[in-house]
Amino acid sequence: MEDPLELLRNIKSVAIATVYKDRPEVRMADVMLHEDGKLYFLTARGKPYYKQLKANPEISIVAMDENYVSARVKGMIEFVGKRLLDRIFDENTAMNHIYPGDTREILEVFCLQKGVGEIFDISASIPKRERFAFGGETVNEPGYSINDKYTACGLCKDSCPTGALNEGDVYSIKRSLCFECGNCYEKCPYDAIEMPFDF
Repeated sequence: MEDPLELLRNIKSVAIATVYKDRPEVRMADVMLHEDGKLYFLTARGKPYYKQLKANPEISIVAMDENYVSARVKGMIEFVGKRLLDRIFDENTAMNHIYPGDTREILEVFCLQKGVGEIFDISASIPKRERFAFGGETVNEPGYSINDKYTACGLCKDSCPTGALNEGDVYSIKRSLCFECGNCYEKCPYDAIEMPFDF
């Protein structure tokens, strides 16, 4: 798997969601740097976005490249002062037109330092899902799973659009191929299929 944080840097423009006063907010933002296992961003101190991040530093990011490979990440941010501001402007030259000269002083640098995420690649004939963690976090496996109530009746087998269900004395689900659509879950009369956990 390609480094998912580098994938987000290469896509560059991502949707970032915050929660402020129990209301979701979302906006487009550019990933300015990927360094030391962290993603770096900018915002201006006068923006509602800045106030939202200060009040609740947990964010969620999503982006998709031109090949239909999407990345989702959620985690905690921290503000890191001005130490990378000049470098960010050097590597993202369009910023010099948006905030010319000393006007860049209103900007604050923050980074996503730890989190969990998922790459979902639907570019191939059989889509694949892979989860990841960084900054010391842990992540749950993707996909539905089969518990010990299974009867090997086979009612779920043909319900899977990706062929992730493996037949046998003991059925199993190849979780990286699971769409998480829930078709097998709805078809099972024995409660033998368990819903997936989020990251």
